[in-house]
Amino acid sequence: MWLNLINHFRNRFDQPNSVRPILDMEFPNRLSLSQKEDLEAAVSNVEIKKAVWDCGSDKSSGPDGFTFRFFKRFWDLIKSDVVAAVKSFFETGGFHKGCNSSFITLIPKIPDVKLVKDFRPICLIGSLYKIISKILANRLVLVLDDLVNEVQSAFVTDRQILDGPFILNEVYQWCKAKRKQSFVIKIDFEKAYDSVRWDYVGDVLSKFGFGEKWCGWIHEFFRSSRGSVLVNGSPTIEFQFYKGLKQGDPLAPFLFILVMESLYLSFKRVVDAGMF
Repeated sequence: MWLNLINHFRNRFDQPNSVRPILDMEFPNRLSLSQKEDLEAAVSNVEIKKAVWDCGSDKSSGPDGFTFRFFKRFWDLIKSDVVAAVKSFFETGGFHKGCNSSFITLIPKIPDVKLVKDFRPICLIGSLYKIISKILANRLVLVLDDLVNEVQSAFVTDRQILDGPFILNEVYQWCKAKRKQSFVIKIDFEKAYDSVRWDYVGDVLSKFGFGEKWCGWIHEFFRSSRGSVLVNGSPTIEFQFYKGLKQGDPLAPFLFILVMESLYLSFKRVVDAGMF
């Protein structure tokens, strides 16, 4: 059983095919010079403490075994070591060995689970990684509204994820009342996070005008990513990730939104050209 699980997830996160779409369009929204500098600024002690306090106290721990309740309870005792470790990443651009390891825990999506695809994989990541990821996420969320179009309503400040369904319902009712012909496309992204290619994320970040240092940090997040599957509470052997965003990573939803902006812009180009 455990060997089948390892092979399943190893294949899911295996090296993707070398053939892929190339972004040959310009993005209308790009970072300003001041925004780029703010994203790449030196990390402060206040910023690190805020990231720790932003993380849920009693969420399941990763491979290091520490919850954030421990960090908050003993912060005065351990803060110098935590601050030094976090600043080391931002200064060197690299993780120490083991800091980017994670446990894949399987959450059943249906009551009667029979197949691996009936589980939702959630990554339990280590505390140090989560602090660094939260810092980057807190910085990225400040510029996200300027980068992505208003049609994207999830995870963006002052936007509501339910706006989409509400607007769709209003349009549908209007078409029905006016007897207008309409055509609705519903796209279900199967294993959406797991399918994201890292090289494509790099292209998207470049199109948005992210700086070299920021892109280097994101690349290190990907390059050093490893995981093992929790089976009956025990981890299997560890394997390397080669694609995908981690469910449970504070930064993952925002990176996914940036990737999805390229899909929106592709649709917009088709509509503007009168092809659809």
